[in-house]
Order: sequence, then C-alpha cells, then structure tokens
Amino acid sequence: MATDNRGVALVDIVAALALSLAMAAMAAPVVGGTLDRERTIVGAQHLAGQLQRARMESLKRSAAVAVRLELVGDRATARLYVDGNGNGVVQRDIDRGTDLPLAGVEWLDAHARDVSLRINQTVTDAGGSGSLEPGSDPLRIGRTALVTFSPLGSSSSGTLYVAAHRGPQMAIRVYGASGRVRVLMFDARTRQWHP
Repeated sequence: MATDNRGVALVDIVAALALSLAMAAMAAPVVGGTLDRERTIVGAQHLAGQLQRARMESLKRSAAVAVRLELVGDRATARLYVDGNGNGVVQRDIDRGTDLPLAGVEWLDAHARDVSLRINQTVTDAGGSGSLEPGSDPLRIGRTALVTFSPLGSSSSGTLYVAAHRGPQMAIRVYGASGRVRVLMFDARTRQWHP
C-alpha cells in the first residue's frame, strides 16, 4: 500500500517556524551589539580624521588650525578654523570673524548614527586621573572646546570621549608635544584602554 507524501503536516510547519524565531531572537542582540561597535569605531575614526586634517592644514598653511567641538543637545559637531591674526585660534576671534572656518559644520552622527561625544559607561580616565561616570563631560581638553594644532607640529592636548548610547566606549587622545592622535577602545573586562 503506497502512501501519499505530497503534503506537509501542520506540526512540521509550526516546529520549523518556532525554530526560526528562536534562532532570530538569539541572533538579534549579537547583530545589534556588532552594529553599535562598528558605528562607534567609524565615528571615532571620522573624528580622529578631522583632527588629523587640522594638523595637516596647519602645516600646509603655516598657521594654527583648530577643530571646534560643540555639543548640541545629544549631537556633536566639529568645524575647522584657521588663525587669521597670528595669535592662535581663539573663540573670541571666531566670534568676531577674524579666525575663519575652513569647512562647513560636520555632524558626527551623519557619519555614524547615534554616535556622539559622550561617556556611556563607567571608565577609567584615559588621561590617568581616576574614573569617569556615564554622562560626564566628554571633552577633556581644558576649559575650551578647541583642539588647536600649530605649524610647528605641536597641539593642545587632552582626550575626547566618543560613544553611542550603547556599545563600546572610545577615546581619542591628542598628545600636545607631538600633535599625535590615537584612537583607543575601553575593555570593560580588564578596565584598560587599547588601540
């Protein structure tokens, strides 16, 4: 007696659907975490690139060039300015129109969605002065919002903290004597910063 196997049992369909949904539910946090990580890396690398651009412009123009960083709500902007009167780039001269912009305003989250200047978790200060809590000031460059590069190769020094709301914490270290820029990622397990 031959049986007809052309149909699929409802039980088989339900089992396959349940298995597919369970696998998708397990994969979603992994994929989401990976996307947050990659976006944060892209955002930090983009901002580090703006700092490197300012450094190169300073050498090319034989004048001080600064990146002005600004937090507008939860978003961050960066804009390059060149010294117009030989006294370095200062906010007063930017306001007067003496130090002119070299480019338009760059919104960090236009290059990496949800990424901004922020501290999203408790981290050790990359500059070595204790720990920083979520919501702390992400600009650790003194009392200014300018990172200035001189034509002699030096710069202002400090740390810029970059992160999405979730995911890894990144830091951009600027070394004043050399004008060098390094991007670091915080390892929450070891509580250390790594390139």
